[in-house]
Amino acid sequence: MGFSTIIFGLVFVIPMILFFFYFIVWKDAKTRKIGVAVLAALVIFAIIIAYFVNKDK
Repeated sequence: MGFSTIIFGLVFVIPMILFFFYFIVWKDAKTRKIGVAVLAALVIFAIIIAYFVNKDK
């Protein structure tokens, strides 16, 4: 994966996806805290998985 691809993903793709999920979670006022917690857990889990997958590369 090239450096420009990583920059594009970090600057455009990841924030757009996170904003979309956050927008969906924010619209449901009853379970907002649970939704934000689940979203944060998914992001942390994805970062950990990506770290272990790319550790030896």
